[in-house]
Amino acid sequence: MYSNRIPVLLIAVLVLLAGCAGGADVAPAADADDTDTPTDGGGSADTDASSDGDDFELSDPERLLRDAGSFTVSWSYTGVDADGVETAVTREFAADLDAERSYSRTTSTTDGQSDAGGVEQYVADGVTYVRVGGDDGATYTSYEGSTEVLATAIALSQARAYGADDDLTFAGTETFDGASVERYELSAANEALILAGSAAAQGEPRTLEVTSFEYVVLVDEDGLSRHESWSFSGRMDDGSEVSGSWEYSLTGVGSTTVEEPAWLDEARA
Repeated sequence: MYSNRIPVLLIAVLVLLAGCAGGADVAPAADADDTDTPTDGGGSADTDASSDGDDFELSDPERLLRDAGSFTVSWSYTGVDADGVETAVTREFAADLDAERSYSRTTSTTDGQSDAGGVEQYVADGVTYVRVGGDDGATYTSYEGSTEVLATAIALSQARAYGADDDLTFAGTETFDGASVERYELSAANEALILAGSAAAQGEPRTLEVTSFEYVVLVDEDGLSRHESWSFSGRMDDGSEVSGSWEYSLTGVGSTTVEEPAWLDEARA
């Protein structure tokens, strides 16, 4: 049985890794011929969705999203540290692989105050356009080239990243974004899930007693993780309260379109 007393930095790093694992750039997918995506008749053991509703199993997300042609991903994190400082980060992007367009926006706040106004990226025709800052002082740039959008989308989904899939339990079916999904839950602080961030922890971390922990994954009939939520709260060894949560959603699969942002002309100037 895993003890609920764990280094608090491990929790913090775990959440940060979930947000930054895919990098900051979002762009249309590379040509399918340049990937290692399995073809019909071959693939890894997790290629096909589970036929048993009680078993947690995911299909190959890269293949499924390429086949769908478009999708929207949103990710958010909110946390309160031992000093009472609240940090919030949001990230969203939309990709139309067929039109070779994508759009992303990242924002962050500290105690409700915006940090630098956010970053937006728009990719079309092999050019990346970037807007940094708020309406009062935005700056723009553009450059040839782009990065792989699917890598970002897959990285933001953490359902397979921390070894939690063996402990997730089936909790029924529901509907998400118009799709029938199976719900899987984890209600105990799983050792592998938390210790995944330990390599990046530095110094001598203080300890945290976890008072609540919940992890939920919604999987559609194709084996795609469509929604994930992760949350914890706890108490530091000095009595201060801390908490954290992140949420991931995959929507508009096959129906997402990407429009030009209102600031595109300024970025082109």
